[in-house]
Amino acid sequence: MTHVEEILKAVSEELSGVATGDAVIGSPIPLGEVTIYPISMVSVGMGGGGGEGETAAEAGTKGEKGVGGGSGGGARACPVAVLAVSAAGVKVVPLPQRRGAVERLLERIPDLLSRVKGAAGS
Repeated sequence: MTHVEEILKAVSEELSGVATGDAVIGSPIPLGEVTIYPISMVSVGMGGGGGEGETAAEAGTKGEKGVGGGSGGGARACPVAVLAVSAAGVKVVPLPQRRGAVERLLERIPDLLSRVKGAAGS
């Protein structure tokens, strides 16, 4: 189990470098009299698993048997807005969000259910 713990620790250390303040509020971008700061939503996830083994006597074979383990992780940063700073003030400008296939499907479920009910009632 020690190897799995070491792997999980290494993965979490790598991922912790992703979730920094610069990943959420990006570096300033000067555009004439306005300075733009990109704002992102950062998601980080990880998982892992372990294994066990048997000695040759326990396994009833010539060699030892066992299973291994591993871990993995990932990070995602999605731009959600920009912060515009000028002499006139500060303004937050939301960015249009692209919806994935799952989100589009979930939005259509109520309509699909009413259609199915309507067809069943006919």
